Amino acid sequence: MISLDQYGWDTFFQPQEINNDLIIGRITSIQGFKHYVITTNGEMEAELSGRLLHGALTEELPKLGDWITLKSYDTLGYIIDVLPRRNELARKNPGVKMERQILAANIDTALIVQGLDRDFNIMRLERYLVQLASCNIKPIVVLNKVDLVDNWAPYSSEIAKLQRDCELYFCSTYTGIGLDEIRNQVLEKHKTYILIGSSGVGKSSLLNALMNANAQEVNTTSAFNSKGKHTTTSRDLFQLPNGSLLIDTPGMR
Repeated sequence: MISLDQYGWDTFFQPQEINNDLIIGRITSIQGFKHYVITTNGEMEAELSGRLLHGALTEELPKLGDWITLKSYDTLGYIIDVLPRRNELARKNPGVKMERQILAANIDTALIVQGLDRDFNIMRLERYLVQLASCNIKPIVVLNKVDLVDNWAPYSSEIAKLQRDCELYFCSTYTGIGLDEIRNQVLEKHKTYILIGSSGVGKSSLLNALMNANAQEVNTTSAFNSKGKHTTTSRDLFQLPNGSLLIDTPGMR
């Protein structure tokens, strides 16, 4: 039997009372109408109950990282309700006035990834920091592709000028520089992290390096404009070898 503590469960999510015929689980992946949920009995596929499907607002529907209650029928679950969220990472839907898109919920720390192959942008970085502060999510900056530059100091200086309370780490998924530091000093057991950043900065490569596996397909950066190709088209929650939890996201523009 799996302990839900391994997937971030703590007293914050403990409901006051829950029907005995309901199961608690956490959303680990959403692919179209299919929701994949980790429970004490392992992972299972689940669908929305009629009440959620027809009566809930978009923001109230289960998102990646949500804790939910569900009923189990053989190998399929039906999601009954979403437990209160600790926080949520959201952005405005492009072109849709006043409508938010919730990317993930119940996140402890966000890793803002930028690449040093002309992707580094201090104004974009500050926008991420402001966004995370409004969502009550701790930020950590990760500058990837340091094998392409000789001097890291100017980047540290620019970030220090922002006077934001955030840690900074340098790494290269190509050479392995800095990866052990991230594993040992950043990623804590049972805590939930999310990778955010533009396409092509190396988020999926970083995930794969930390997983020691090809968890996400990786594409090369476009030779035409140095902009990354979208490799991650869905959001998924992965359990890393050290017991921490990491969410990869499609590139944020």
